[in-house]
Amino acid sequence: MSGKVIAVANMKGGVGKTTTVVALAEALAAEGRAVLVIDADAQANASVCLAGDAKLASLIADGQTIDAYLDDLLLGEKKRNFADCIYYQASSVSYGGNPLNISLLASSSQLRLLERELIFELTKKGYGLDAIVGKLFRIIKDRLGRTRKEYDYVLIDCAPGISAVTEASIRLADLVIIPTIPDFLSTYGLQSFCKSLWRNGSAESVPRPRALPRVLITRKRPVREHEQTIVRLRNERKLPKPSFEPFETIIPEATAVSAALATHDKFPTFIQKWGDLIPRFSGLAAETRKALK
Repeated sequence: MSGKVIAVANMKGGVGKTTTVVALAEALAAEGRAVLVIDADAQANASVCLAGDAKLASLIADGQTIDAYLDDLLLGEKKRNFADCIYYQASSVSYGGNPLNISLLASSSQLRLLERELIFELTKKGYGLDAIVGKLFRIIKDRLGRTRKEYDYVLIDCAPGISAVTEASIRLADLVIIPTIPDFLSTYGLQSFCKSLWRNGSAESVPRPRALPRVLITRKRPVREHEQTIVRLRNERKLPKPSFEPFETIIPEATAVSAALATHDKFPTFIQKWGDLIPRFSGLAAETRKALK
């Protein structure tokens, strides 16, 4: 087994990245897959949704987070083991009587500060921005090269915008999913975001992403603007050089989504948690598997 790496990213926040990561992880796990979620966002939303407040606080206190690991590896004494920072069986949700096989490498608010400190310290040592991205790329690739053998899929929840960790994650991924709300403001910078990394990437020390990103329409409402934007996004594939490929699956705006993420242990089963949305997320899982072939 060598897990496929999926990065979920967007320049904008509030477009459903964490929802996509958590729901896709649980949909894949419900199919019997082993999934590792890496939270690379300092907001730590995926971490709290999967582990809950109390457990996340414990992981942070014990230094079992991605920022604590990178801090120790690059600026500390190299005492932390990557595998020891992973929280196994992180999900409280079950399916068919069995707990979902989801592990978590959590994040904390210190990740944003750590990235700034890393850039400062490595710049003093003569590293340019491209070299910093390259160094993080090689670190993540090396550690995942050992760990991903335990999983079918590794999902990375990237922070909004383009940070060094986000760019390294995107360039490492077998597939990049870009969730977006189908309105003018949410899609305004979509093509620029794709072109900046998929066509005009600046980091020469790391490879360009392996395939075009897949755009996932989220929080869709039955309004004219959303319908027109969806048509425009789907017409992208007709261009001579498309910037992305849209998924057929559409995730609607629904109170059930917010409810499902509100309390990590409120819904003991996958069916209770996602209810009528299960066909949507199962469809997303099927499209994701197809895109990775």
